[in-house]
Amino acid sequence: MMMNEVIFKPVIREFLTELGMHVRDIPCRDSRTPDFELKDEHDTYIVELKIKSDDPVEIERDNSVLNSGRILEKAIPAGPRNRLYAVIKGGVEQFKEYDPKNDCYHVLWLHSEGRDPELLNTRFRSTLFGVQHLVSLEVPHLMTCYFFEESAFYAYRADLDAAILTYSDQLQLCVNTLSYRSTDFKKSGMYSLLSRGLCDPDNMREEDGVLIADCNEDRKDQGKVIDYLRKKYRLDHLQIMEMTQHSATVAVPRNE
Repeated sequence: MMMNEVIFKPVIREFLTELGMHVRDIPCRDSRTPDFELKDEHDTYIVELKIKSDDPVEIERDNSVLNSGRILEKAIPAGPRNRLYAVIKGGVEQFKEYDPKNDCYHVLWLHSEGRDPELLNTRFRSTLFGVQHLVSLEVPHLMTCYFFEESAFYAYRADLDAAILTYSDQLQLCVNTLSYRSTDFKKSGMYSLLSRGLCDPDNMREEDGVLIADCNEDRKDQGKVIDYLRKKYRLDHLQIMEMTQHSATVAVPRNE
């Protein structure tokens, strides 16, 4: 069954309540009102739910190809996407309007639906963290670099503390380590309660194939970011390895 907010909000409410949080629906003033206020023993959080699925125009276009008997070939980048950036931006604007003084922690709940929710979930994470994949002749494995690309977490470091990513039965808390309140958030009840499904770059190591582009270089100038990483990690060679999902689909007549 495809999720919508009417179906999914009670699921969130039950899940968070079972964790021991007090969950309150925020009375809807207009479409820009966040969804939930959460409280634990010490902290208060504002949560806005965003559900993203397939683009109806793209589905119609794909079905047209399949119904014509042709093979549908697709190459979908796994990196940051402008369309997902806009979804995140919309949630942040709601936080800023509802809680302009940042009295509460701001957490986006981003749920992925559709034909390939795992890929969409990966693209959300890449957009939040500005993820890029890199290879080096001196390292035997693929490396994941956080904050290599322009990232939503960097752009909204004053207004977005974390994001909860979900698809199917999977959940992960992604921590904005660039948030001005990052140190405090890591002491919060939510961080502790969701620590088993955590994406926190501060806890990741170079030995595990993770690089952090903690520099002030313009992300549009990838050469400068690579030069910074080469010096930081003492590598003579480093280059981008774009990650793309390739697929081919054909419609098979159904036997009556």
